[in-house]
Amino acid sequence: MDDTYEIEFRGDHLHVEMRENYMPTPQVQEEIWGQVRAACEENKTRRVLVEGILPEGDRPPVDVVRAGKKAATIPNLWLAFNFDDFVPTENTELYEVVATSHGVRAKFFTDSETALKWLRANAPS
Repeated sequence: MDDTYEIEFRGDHLHVEMRENYMPTPQVQEEIWGQVRAACEENKTRRVLVEGILPEGDRPPVDVVRAGKKAATIPNLWLAFNFDDFVPTENTELYEVVATSHGVRAKFFTDSETALKWLRANAPS
């Protein structure tokens, strides 16, 4: 596993922590989504909470679209994001739209508690 992120099952959801040095290259995204899919299947969950540091820098829209489509490789996924000092951007809005259009329920939050409430209230266990 890459040391820029950590994946852990927490009873009723998968927790993915993005660390400060995380860079969403296509190779890393392929690796992380493969591990998330395997962990979801192993733990029989489709609830995923992603937290930590949102990578710095503005990503080209094509990269955001690719990332949104990549999430859809996990059927019936519910994906909540909670990043430190999160401020919505055009890219986060684009990600939500692309992921949703491919069957993923994705939403960005400003705190863990609200993100988990959303996952638990909406996503099947």
